[in-house]
Amino acid sequence: MNEIACQGNHYGIVTSINSDSYRPITINWDKNEPFAYTEDEIRVLKIKVVEQLLPQKTIVSMPPGTTVLLENGEQIKFDSRQEFLLKNKSDCLILIQNIATKETYQFQLNYFPGKVFAHLIEPATVTPVENLPSSQHELKYKAEIWLLLEFDCLLLNNLTSASEQQLKQRWLQSLDCPFNPDNLDAAWQIAFSQFLQTQAKKVGLYGLKLGTKILQQTVDNRFAFGHISDINFYQSSFLLQWDDGEKISLSYLEMKALSISIVNLVQLSDNVAYEISSDRYYLKAYIGFRTKKLAKAWLRPLKKIVGKLSNLKDCRREQEHHSLGNKWQYSVEKFRHKKISRRLQDLETIAQLDLEKPP
Repeated sequence: MNEIACQGNHYGIVTSINSDSYRPITINWDKNEPFAYTEDEIRVLKIKVVEQLLPQKTIVSMPPGTTVLLENGEQIKFDSRQEFLLKNKSDCLILIQNIATKETYQFQLNYFPGKVFAHLIEPATVTPVENLPSSQHELKYKAEIWLLLEFDCLLLNNLTSASEQQLKQRWLQSLDCPFNPDNLDAAWQIAFSQFLQTQAKKVGLYGLKLGTKILQQTVDNRFAFGHISDINFYQSSFLLQWDDGEKISLSYLEMKALSISIVNLVQLSDNVAYEISSDRYYLKAYIGFRTKKLAKAWLRPLKKIVGKLSNLKDCRREQEHHSLGNKWQYSVEKFRHKKISRRLQDLETIAQLDLEKPP
């Protein structure tokens, strides 16, 4: 299932294998035409399975939240889905390169957690019976792959209509197939727009990504919270969505002038995390537990270290990003110390404790 099949220069996906059927193998070809075959027909028509992991030709992705152990013992966690070019492969090792950052990682082949995202396929050189223009869908796919491999993320900091047109011309020069100009323009527009949305989530602008939490101190010394809901790379501006429903578009300098701070989530352990603003005026800590019994047992020792805790919260039905995956959680309502350095020190102390066992 989901293997890539080829016959000459035609490619498709194996969508079904039903051993009880007379035609057990169904392939969805590149023109979206599914067809079922017998095993004899597969042999006679010379339909073969394409090797999945081809150096320099395969793009793989890591599922979000994947934590992997590298050969040197270092642990890497991929918070969001990322794409990698397969650089090299041996009988037991695999080397991949992050397309955005160009960083390389080596894994044991048998324990590689990535999944195939795309293949760069070079059809056999043949003389076609007819040379039809590529469809808009095919051109869009080609543009997506080209952008993944060729786009320099530094361009996001100074993107203009002129620089986009230069990119489009470079992609156009790489095409070796006939096309309809209208299909090409539409395909590029869709592919580039989707690519910018992906980069807004993964790379962002000036280090700020889609979903980044923000706050602003009000005149009564309270905090108004929101998040970045969109990024306009052409205008170098951010659309801010405040929790009260208000929306406003600001540049990075305007955000700094209005003392709008970024809120970062720092996870110290599986049980301890905190949110802190870039100006260090806001600090909110969370301590999670697997069971309610454990949480109650640790209440008194934790209060002695960190200060006043909130009521125990049942997080089983919540989807907050700071819930740590625990069922029960305290937040720190009032820290014991005034200096933020001492507060962070106390949180580090708690993170060293084994909160999976009674005190």
